Parts: sequence; C-alpha cells; structure tokens
Amino acid sequence: MTSAQTFYSPPGPVGELFTKMGISHAAIVPATAKIVITSGEPGELVTSSPEAQVNAAYDTIDLVLKNAGVEKGIRGAHKFTALLIDTKYEDVLMSTWRERYPGHKPVFMAFGVRQLGMEGMIVELRAEAIIE
Repeated sequence: MTSAQTFYSPPGPVGELFTKMGISHAAIVPATAKIVITSGEPGELVTSSPEAQVNAAYDTIDLVLKNAGVEKGIRGAHKFTALLIDTKYEDVLMSTWRERYPGHKPVFMAFGVRQLGMEGMIVELRAEAIIE
C-alpha cells in the first residue's frame, strides 16, 4: 500500500505566505505511488460569476479524480496548475480554494494566458494526485 504524499513549506516569510495562501512549496510523493494526472478541466461553463465558474472547475476536478480511482478526490491532489484568462481571478481561485478545502495545502501554480478553449472561460485547472 502506498503511503500518502506529504507537503512542505520552509520556515520564514515565504513559507508563511504560502501557508496563509493555503498552498505548499513542495509535495513529496512516494516512489511507489500510482499517479493520476487530469487534463485541463474547465468544469461546466458557468458564466454567471467568476466564483461560480471556479467552483464548477473544482467540482469537475473532484469528479474526474474520484472516477480515476483517487478516493479522496480533490483532497487527494498534491499538485494543481491553473490557467487564468486574467490574473485578477487568482484571488477568486485561491479564496475559493481556502474556503472549500481548509487544511489541504497542495502545490499550486497559476498562469495568466491570452485565451482558453471556449468563449467565456476564465479558468482551466489541471491536477495531479495519487491512488492510495
């Protein structure tokens, strides 16, 4: 049986900042782990608000990971990549994360991009998790 991944942030101001943001600097994944990597997941395209679209993307990642065998779903993820049509949405992305998944601090990286796959899409997420 594979042991769970662990998360790490160094002591000091940068580590404290990452902890406050609800993320980590590093994820340590056991060498024997079965890794699940999702494709970019926009979720159902909800355009009523940025918060609604971010929530839909998180819901989709959770569903995809569970269907792939990650029992904990999104709480089993150790790595996220977010593509944002505008980096101003990073605050929505991260505040929604902290609200929905307090205490879970995976590695999280966001990029601003010029365009995503569908008109009206502001966020696309990709996750990596292990099957325990």
